[in-house]
Order: sequence, then C-alpha cells, then structure tokens
Amino acid sequence: MKTDPACEPCHIKYTGPKLYAAETHAHTRETGPCGRVPAEHLVREYIKMGYRYLFITDHMHENNLEKRELKKAPWEKRVDEYLKGYRTAKKAAQGTDLIVMLAMEVTLKGKSPIDFLVYGANEAFLYSHPFFYDTGYEAFYKLVRENGFLSFQAHPYRYEGAPIEPVCYDGIEIFNAHPRHLSRNRNAVAFALEKGLFTISGSDVHAEEDIARGGVMLPGGIESGADFVRYIKENGSPELIITFQ
Repeated sequence: MKTDPACEPCHIKYTGPKLYAAETHAHTRETGPCGRVPAEHLVREYIKMGYRYLFITDHMHENNLEKRELKKAPWEKRVDEYLKGYRTAKKAAQGTDLIVMLAMEVTLKGKSPIDFLVYGANEAFLYSHPFFYDTGYEAFYKLVRENGFLSFQAHPYRYEGAPIEPVCYDGIEIFNAHPRHLSRNRNAVAFALEKGLFTISGSDVHAEEDIARGGVMLPGGIESGADFVRYIKENGSPELIITFQ
C-alpha cells in the first residue's frame, strides 16, 4: 500500500557546527557569601550534566570587594580574593573537556539590586581598573564598549524591577532559572524583542538545586570570554537552554 508522501516523516539534516551546552551564570562559595556551591563541585556537576563550557560570574559588588576584612587591602589583594572561585574551578577542570571561563556579575555601587553580566574581561582588566564599578550606568557601558566586552542586564524584572532605560547594555538575560526568585522572564522576552537586544539564558547558580537549569548552546572552539563575545557579535543571540519552572 502506497502512502501519501506528505505523511512521511521529514528528515532534515542539520549541516551547521556541532553545538555544546554552556552555563553563562554561576556563582561559587569561594568568592561570595551568597554562593553555597564549592567551585570544584560545580565543575564535577557540569561535567556530569554534559556541559562543555562554564562561565564563573561571581558578584563584582562592594559587598565582596569592600567587605570589612578587605577595607585596608590594596586593589590587587581584593582582586585575588574575587578570583578565588574562578581559579579554583579552572584548576579543577584541567584534564577534562569542560572549559571554565571568567565573567562577572557587576552591581554598580549604590545601584543594587540592578546587576549586569559582563563577558570578555580578563584578569589583567580587573587588576588594572580599581573600583571600576563605582560609576553610573552610561559611564560603565562606555567602559564596556571601549574594551570590546558585552554586557547583559541580569534578571531585569526581578524584585518588581524593569530594565534600565535608556538602554545602556547590549542584551538582557531573558531566562533566569533561579528557582527561589520571581524573575518574570516573559516580560524580559517581550522587552528584548521590542528593543532588538541580544539574549541569553542562565541558571544563576547559588545552590545545589540551581545547577544546569539554563544556559546557551555554543560551537566548539570557544576558549575565552573574548571568543564568546566575538561569536555573539558575529552570529547574534545563541540558542537558549530553558527548563520549566
């Protein structure tokens, strides 16, 4: 018996590059009091979950950089403390297929709880720009642009908030998977479409149950935050990883 060709399964061969899961938003216990997951454990879990990339985005915030025990410390010492989580994760990932990269969640001084995920900065930038978060929105974005980074407003509708306008960032996190906050992600999707912004998804890992709930899909060959920035600038927003909440 012949079958109608229109009813037969459609086999479309994907010819693009192989894509791998990337976590864009994760915090470590080593760097800040809000992180409850040790960096080594993060690495083990993301390997187990099949991710290829892991961005450590610890909080670049006065609470971490200007806490009591660092009040009289030189900026270099403060950066050393800030990088503990990232460096521990990177060391733990040596010899595995997981690539750990540096990023940061920046809160401008006096502007909490508005946060920006920044990709592309390296350790040299952190050491050479003391207290760069002590500025206004537009001056901060000028610094981001001048250095070739990308910034995304994180969870812009959390805390009954809304994205900063006029827009002074490159994109927004339209899906934040943090299960203990109301991030109102649908509002973020609508805003990104209206403004034509880049979009990302992130797990916003602070605790064990947050691991691998979000992220993006990236091709092989991404070795640094600068590579990630270049990929987005050349290809647009990546495919997102989204879990139901």
